[in-house]
Amino acid sequence: MEYDLIVRGGEVVDGSGGPRIRADLAIKDGRIADLIEPAHASGAQAPGEIDAAGLIVSPGFIDLHSHSDWVAPIAEHAAILKPFLMQGVTTFVGGNCGFSVAPIRRERSRMLDESGQMLSERKFDWTWQEVSEFGAHLKRQGLALNVAHLAGHGSIRLCVMGADAGEPSADQLREMQTMLERAMADGAVGLSTGLGYFPGMIAKPAELAAMARVAAAAGGVLTSHLRAYSTRSLFFQSDVHHNLLAVREMINVAREARAPLQISHLIFVGRRTWPTAGEVLAEIERSRNDGVDVAFDTFPYTCGNTTIRVIFPAWSQNRLEELLDSADGWARLRDGFQPLRAFIAQGVQLMWAVKPELAHFEGRFFGEIADAMKLDPVEAYLTIARESGTRARVLNHLYSGDDEGDEQALRAAMSHRLNAFEMDTILTSHGHHNPASFGTYPRILGYYVRELGLLALEEAIYKMTGMAAERMRLGGRGLIRRGFAADLCIFNPETIGCAADSRAPGRNPVGIEHVLVNGKSVVEKGKWIGDGVLAGQWLTRG
Repeated sequence: MEYDLIVRGGEVVDGSGGPRIRADLAIKDGRIADLIEPAHASGAQAPGEIDAAGLIVSPGFIDLHSHSDWVAPIAEHAAILKPFLMQGVTTFVGGNCGFSVAPIRRERSRMLDESGQMLSERKFDWTWQEVSEFGAHLKRQGLALNVAHLAGHGSIRLCVMGADAGEPSADQLREMQTMLERAMADGAVGLSTGLGYFPGMIAKPAELAAMARVAAAAGGVLTSHLRAYSTRSLFFQSDVHHNLLAVREMINVAREARAPLQISHLIFVGRRTWPTAGEVLAEIERSRNDGVDVAFDTFPYTCGNTTIRVIFPAWSQNRLEELLDSADGWARLRDGFQPLRAFIAQGVQLMWAVKPELAHFEGRFFGEIADAMKLDPVEAYLTIARESGTRARVLNHLYSGDDEGDEQALRAAMSHRLNAFEMDTILTSHGHHNPASFGTYPRILGYYVRELGLLALEEAIYKMTGMAAERMRLGGRGLIRRGFAADLCIFNPETIGCAADSRAPGRNPVGIEHVLVNGKSVVEKGKWIGDGVLAGQWLTRG
């Protein structure tokens, strides 16, 4: 048999967690046609060859927690999302944290534009409503990466209920379920919830369980941005750690709905929360042992991107701009934020200010911004929120550790057997970037695997390929197997690493030698060759 391409001489780490093997990979029609033992390699021929001697051949990395469904529908998405491919990511799962671009109702498009404004490159024409129509749009346009899709609870709720902060009526709940049923029939991989954002933050467990049952009945997964990731929050009135209560809440929802649960970006926010990592991980472990199909995911940084709105209380969310424009509202918000003053000053970095005249503040911490503005840090935060139309994007720090190397909580989560790796990055063409967009997987394989020995290479690759594909129901992906898609990342284990950090986030990784998407090369000998290559596919639930 003649193949299209042969990858010769590499060590194959197949994504299963099993030991590496020496084999040549034969690729035909975008799929892995054969794994050839070295003794028989000379007989295989192909017009194209990749010399992988001294390199690791792994499945392409899968970002199971992405927001890039807000970028993929535009023609120039390939140029914007290029950093993903440069670090070996060949597939992402969009629609996370409750906000997805499908299913939707076109008459609510203005509200959806507002809810997704932090995530998007620009407003859409909204030529689709159903998940099937969204997938058809992507296939017509062409894709740089493979894309799978979660239906967002928040987007569905906004379409049915608008900004109503009450509980859904029986008819409204059924309407929401019907939208989700269609999405699952169209191949969505599951339901996502964002309980730290409006409107997810006002949804009660009964509503969430009713929706999760629909996803579970169709064979999908439930993912959740929890209601709290710190010991104290505005969501619970209890002396018990609020992040532990938030984990229990969603485990109970999953148990009632009989839904597989993926806890999104398990972080421990603030120094007082770091010591709770052991207790939270033990709770997840106990629930798994009790029969709940629960796992979680993490990223290898002590900072993460989010909206400037994230720390505003629930009562303010549906009229935040009005409150910021009034003296009484401003005073009430300012006074309520005083306990967060130190965190805002030292732990919050502005990524995107929206207004060009404020762009010189991007990349700076709010303590620095406050000094330049001659304001209190809380006042500076409120000012940027108001002037940006509450659209500003921020990078919050002190997530499970700090920049000085205190990472016990982060490393405990990363090395846990129920953890998968992801990026949780918002990548657009404007503003200061999240370093995760440029170096998540190389950082794991270079710093945490090679330098620290936190994980074995095979285990780390499993957590970013095979495990991610299994959790997200991605058939034919995430493993190097005959018949599976030829999504590959070929890297040098001795040099792979991340050069990006929160101050200089746009640096490309090192050590990534070749990246293939469905058998098509986009990175060759460490150089980008992917201009004009749209080899990605729209993936439905496997």
